[in-house]
Amino acid sequence: MAPGKENLAESVSVLTQRQLDKFITEYRVPLDLHPVLPSKDETVYPFRQGKFPFYTRVCNFANYRVPFSRFLIRRRPDLDVFRYTFAHRKGVPSPSSSERSSLKNWKDNFFWLDDRCLPEDMRWRFKDQTMSFDLGEDFVFDRELAHALIEHKSPIRPLHEHFLLLGRLCFQWSQRVRDWPVIRRKSDRTTMSLLDALKVPSFDVFDFDLEDQGEGEVPLMKQVASSAQEIRPVASPRVHLIKM
Repeated sequence: MAPGKENLAESVSVLTQRQLDKFITEYRVPLDLHPVLPSKDETVYPFRQGKFPFYTRVCNFANYRVPFSRFLIRRRPDLDVFRYTFAHRKGVPSPSSSERSSLKNWKDNFFWLDDRCLPEDMRWRFKDQTMSFDLGEDFVFDRELAHALIEHKSPIRPLHEHFLLLGRLCFQWSQRVRDWPVIRRKSDRTTMSLLDALKVPSFDVFDFDLEDQGEGEVPLMKQVASSAQEIRPVASPRVHLIKM
């Protein structure tokens, strides 16, 4: 039986080593985070020591990359607006796209990854906990921000590398150091802003070009580096000294 809400902790991964190797290469998962398959009958919970389950669909569905973007994994005012509109979705316009209701077939496609790439205070939700929409006593619904999110909402879909880099969601660049990603409309070669390009229903109307940066300009990777979640160093093993 496929894992559901009540038995998610009992799910096992069906990924093969070949599939994992392909995934690591395609999404450039850092090997020093030691990606490894669970054993055949190993359930997703409890976690391995120093590891967390990385679900492959967060990359090919939700455009996450490793290192993670702090924008995606830290609590932010715009996410609180999303949470509020979801909790009150019958009476409040939502910035969420209605084209896809939810992610399917993800629970049995995971592998273990070092948790050094996550915040040390990362909170996990377990099966004995209920989903909470508690936004804190100081939360005030920002209608202006909600309107902006609705105006710029985009369907959930895989994004080209150019979008991820310009949006500071990806921190590895497959091109030269001084290549700058540019999104152009094919019909008239107009350079598109990131927000305007995201609203277009089909990316087939774009060319994803590169431009050379000038010698005095800060390379793209240095510009986006501060938006990446820090990967903590491997903890040194404790050495027990024996007094003589």
